[in-house]
Amino acid sequence: MNRLPIESFLDLTRKSGLVDPARLSQYLEKLEQTQAIPEDTKELAAIFVRDAVLSRFQADQLLANKWRGFYVGKYRVIERIGIGGMGQVYLAEHRTMKRRYAIKVLPRAKASDPASLERFEREARAGGSIDHPNIVRAYDKDQDGDLHYLVMDFVDGVTLLQAINDAPELRLGVARALGLGVQVARVLRHMHQRSVLHRDIKPSNI
Repeated sequence: MNRLPIESFLDLTRKSGLVDPARLSQYLEKLEQTQAIPEDTKELAAIFVRDAVLSRFQADQLLANKWRGFYVGKYRVIERIGIGGMGQVYLAEHRTMKRRYAIKVLPRAKASDPASLERFEREARAGGSIDHPNIVRAYDKDQDGDLHYLVMDFVDGVTLLQAINDAPELRLGVARALGLGVQVARVLRHMHQRSVLHRDIKPSNI
């Protein structure tokens, strides 16, 4: 049994701003009419995820009694999709345009380190200087309080590492592997022509 009471979970959901209050009330009323609301908070959170009221990441954060931090500037955080040396990457949605992007957020601890902040700034400038169909594009670098973040393309799919290790049905044949190699080579040439050095070419970044 989850220690967080259901009412506390619902209160945190309201305070988070993730769900419009009227929509949440209507949803709960409909849920009561169609099925019994479970007594276990984790079960209720799973139903919220099933019905796309919350994402899995959002539900897990609320269950952990965390209701802040779901908004970065103009973007609503939906899922955490990656962790790297320069911060965490989230799937986020623009509040008004409803377009989805990948948002890389520099940890607050690193934002106070001039060297880390300069490296983050260089990454943003490099991303903004290249435009190639096989490269994730960077659209904006901004700051929300002491949070520095980079807005990039969101690519919905698996990485090369996942295709090799986690999805046997996606195992690469020789022709497919060569084709991917050619694409990566073209990307590196494009970056080299613009004096950009990636420094971290690996299957998990392809």
